[in-house]
Amino acid sequence: MFLICVVWTPSLHAQGTLEGPVTKVRDGDTIEVGQIPIRFQGLTCDELDTKKGQDVRDMLKAILIGEQVVCQLNGQSSYDRLIGRCIAVDEGDIANYLIEQGYCGRCKRYDEEGLYIEAQTKAGFYKGIMPNYCR
Repeated sequence: MFLICVVWTPSLHAQGTLEGPVTKVRDGDTIEVGQIPIRFQGLTCDELDTKKGQDVRDMLKAILIGEQVVCQLNGQSSYDRLIGRCIAVDEGDIANYLIEQGYCGRCKRYDEEGLYIEAQTKAGFYKGIMPNYCR
């Protein structure tokens, strides 16, 4: 058991680049690359118990499953997920795409660099559920 913890713990705080195919879409702001869950930095999407949350998950499944992505990890984690910005060939920055299309919103608290201000401005006010921690 100790060996598993030693091997697993460092990977929970990985910083660097992860490249590979999307194998699973958990919800609007979390995908898996191989078997590694990645939470999109600076993004909030409605939860799966809402129609909007289910719609964004289903849309992402349709466009991302099997597609190659490059994720720049920021060294942070949330629960079992690494956090980073992911780029797909057709959509570019996935979080940016989701904000511009109105599927999700910018989570100001986790977008310290202001990477998604322009996308949210273009999209207008996010019409989904904005968690208090993102305001």
